[in-house]
Amino acid sequence: MRRPLTLGVIAVALVALPFAPIGAQSAQFGVAAGASLATLTGDLVDGTKNYSAFIAGAFARFDMSGFSIEPGIYYTGKGAKFEDEEEGFDATNKLAYVQVPVLVKVGFPMGSTSRFYVGAGPAIGFKVSCKLKASGGGFSASTDCEDLEDEDGGGLKAKSTEFSGIGVAGIEFGKFAVGIRADLGLTNVYEAFFDDVSLEPSIKTRTLSLMASIRL
Repeated sequence: MRRPLTLGVIAVALVALPFAPIGAQSAQFGVAAGASLATLTGDLVDGTKNYSAFIAGAFARFDMSGFSIEPGIYYTGKGAKFEDEEEGFDATNKLAYVQVPVLVKVGFPMGSTSRFYVGAGPAIGFKVSCKLKASGGGFSASTDCEDLEDEDGGGLKAKSTEFSGIGVAGIEFGKFAVGIRADLGLTNVYEAFFDDVSLEPSIKTRTLSLMASIRL
């Protein structure tokens, strides 16, 4: 466990370097993890249900006068479930990203060692995997999203990157913190194409996470 944790802190330190503000105090590093409820929204995904996923990663914190800047690197699960009770059919679309957010956070003291915080910022996610699983009528099957591309060069393709807007709020107790994290996908996660023609159907991610973190 110590080796992955150390590698995570080193990775987030490298990510943090371009964002380190001049005049900031020394960086504090931490790790965070949580449980998520994810879904997909858009014109082509009616009737989606929440899909249970998780998020984990590391972050750096640069304290300024009245606010802090917090870049990080996370593994985050996204996706959605689909159910048709009349037909007895259900399906799950599981997406996973390595995500790099940069948040600006503001704290409000609640005592000598605790404070309430809110924050927001952009994030870019790099797709790690995309899988589909379906069951119904006595059968079940699963496949990678790459199999949606047919041999003639057409089909539906999961895009390699996603841009999101992140909002956070919670309470810090010394070096510990608990809070919620809203992740709103700003770009479509799929691309439909045939030969040289492509278009982006309106399919975006929505993810709400309950998070816990500790600064090391």
